[in-house]
Amino acid sequence: MKDYKKLVQSVIAGVGGADNINDCIHCATRLRFSLKDGSKFDQTALKAVDGVLGTLVSSGYCQVLIGTHVGDVYAELMNAPEMKAKGLKASDAIDDPATAGDKKTGLLDRFTKMMSDVYAPYIPILATGGIASGVIGLLANMGVVDSASLTYQTFYAIFYALIYFFPILLAFTAGKHFKCNPYVAVTLGAAIMYPGVADLLVTGEKASLVGINFTAYNFSGSFIPILLAVFCMSYFEKWLKKVLPQMTQFILVPFLCLIVFVPLTILVFGPIGGLVANAINAVYGLVGASKILVGIVFGGFFSLVILLGMHWAVTPILLGIMAEQGFEPALAAGGMGNYAALGICLAVAVFAKNAGDKATAGSAAFTNALCGITEPGLYGIILRSKWLLGTMIVSGAAAGLILGIGGVAATNFSFSGLLAFSGWFGCVNFPMYCVGIVAAIALGFILTAVLLKSGKVNEYN
Repeated sequence: MKDYKKLVQSVIAGVGGADNINDCIHCATRLRFSLKDGSKFDQTALKAVDGVLGTLVSSGYCQVLIGTHVGDVYAELMNAPEMKAKGLKASDAIDDPATAGDKKTGLLDRFTKMMSDVYAPYIPILATGGIASGVIGLLANMGVVDSASLTYQTFYAIFYALIYFFPILLAFTAGKHFKCNPYVAVTLGAAIMYPGVADLLVTGEKASLVGINFTAYNFSGSFIPILLAVFCMSYFEKWLKKVLPQMTQFILVPFLCLIVFVPLTILVFGPIGGLVANAINAVYGLVGASKILVGIVFGGFFSLVILLGMHWAVTPILLGIMAEQGFEPALAAGGMGNYAALGICLAVAVFAKNAGDKATAGSAAFTNALCGITEPGLYGIILRSKWLLGTMIVSGAAAGLILGIGGVAATNFSFSGLLAFSGWFGCVNFPMYCVGIVAAIALGFILTAVLLKSGKVNEYN
């Protein structure tokens, strides 16, 4: 494995030293730091470090873009002596009372960080399940596998079981985020999804629990009720630990949490979540009334939403809609910006005169084409020029328009790129989805080539 010690030391210095770090996690390409003092995050110095592709402050984190080898860099970082001396461990956030309630962090950033912490661990599994369900769906359509067989249902379940049982899975990561017992949280999620309970909860129908009449809400595929429930339960758990004798807490804390919050979730948080979900669906319905508008907007701008880390606030909503109606057009259109970025990077790799830029663009294009990861291309190439940023938006929007005209919609979750491409086999109007991909890559490539030849993009001459 490559030695990243020098890179790690430069990163630590750039974020204000180990003493300034509350915790650090990583995603597919970035190190995400939670810092005591964000003003010490030296973006200028970090961008000059060999091995750092860019920096960003978003979603409550100070982020350092490394690339697809970020896992190796993260491991080296967490093994650094100063990080060990501080007590920081991999994926193990350290609470600092002086900064835990940082008022400088905006409400939107805190919400996005929460959604990231809760949802991020499941994204690779969603993509994996999407690939499995896409392949088995294709085989079923070809008549190779019977859709009523156990073989079909087994592979189909890899994705859709995850969607159906989301309340249980999200309860665990929500419990960790809100600093309460995640196993109690999981039991709460499992209780509301237990068939004997879930089968009696028909959304919109009248039901009765402990003599209280209420409007039922079915929790399958939902995320709002369980997040609200675990959030409130975390405070209840902390209160119990303050008032109960230490020797009784082992049994009484989980017992009281569950007997209070399981019925409370069914009676209160479920209906509240239903109201919020209905409001979200109403807003989405206004935009989604025009598939063409959805295609253009998400095709053109969703890559920027991902860049800013805001997709954690959007993707769960789209997944919930897909779970409810079985398909969702914005998830398909949202990937067109990725393919537009691929076309741009390919053009720079072919036509740029600077050897360094050609190498950066070629590497970014390979990563994008294979894995659907766009950050190396965005930071290393596209964001350096407003013309290329505009090209990505225009090309993605044009491809999104094609998808909108064709009524393309995702039927499961999958990334862009070759490794996850089979996850799209079962989407609505797969041939038109392929046309959109070709259009995004071709338009991004052609427009970038013209810009390079005309001298509009001077950075690459």
